[in-house]
Amino acid sequence: MTTMHSGALPSHPGHGAEHISFFEPVHWVSLGIRDFRRAPSVGIAYGLMVTVMGWLVFALGNHPYFIAAAVSGFLLLGPILGAGLIEASRAMEAGETPTFDSSLRGLARNRSALEHFAITLLAFAAVWLLLSTLVLTATMGPVAPDVERTLWDSALPMMSPGQWFAWAAMGGVLALLSFGISVIAVPLMLDKHVRAGVAMRASLHAVARHPIASAAWAMLIVVLTAIGIATALLGLIVLYPILGHASWHAYRALRD
Repeated sequence: MTTMHSGALPSHPGHGAEHISFFEPVHWVSLGIRDFRRAPSVGIAYGLMVTVMGWLVFALGNHPYFIAAAVSGFLLLGPILGAGLIEASRAMEAGETPTFDSSLRGLARNRSALEHFAITLLAFAAVWLLLSTLVLTATMGPVAPDVERTLWDSALPMMSPGQWFAWAAMGGVLALLSFGISVIAVPLMLDKHVRAGVAMRASLHAVARHPIASAAWAMLIVVLTAIGIATALLGLIVLYPILGHASWHAYRALRD
């Protein structure tokens, strides 16, 4: 199927509403917690995968290029791995009991769309790495700073506040764009079997239609992810699956 259809949907808070409260995303997180508690083994499996990958990336050091690679990797892998959690929440809403294997099998229903979406996120990641390299090279020279030094020391003392701001601002713009095209894209592709382009346009439309709720949802994602990172990534074992499950409920509320 290549176009969206309305379809009958079970009642869900916020679905079809002209206005969604700023605090509604807190309810989505509470529903994500509920889903996590209903299938903890599924959630922990995904949380462990993200945490271990994070450890491997950050073990490379504190060089800005490595940090940019880590950010790019999360922007790419976060929504894709989250698809399994979204599938699990969709199954629970349908009265099924999800397992890790069933969450993976569900992704095959619209594999081509998910692949095209992943390619789009990969392009975003490539642009972030390219712009990061250009800015750091322009401000600090061809090596910014020395990679060998930052394997053991933080890059922060080696960069001026202006350089950090310019570098981080680009990452923020990329993150906003990635959020805009992905906020409901993956659950829509899994639920309605639409093409990636259709899902990304619908996601941008949902953000434009509900900017306050979307902004609150983005802030919650940032805050909970930051908490997970601040706990040496251990918090992501639980927080990542909660956010993944909550993404299904965000979709159900934001989808027109």
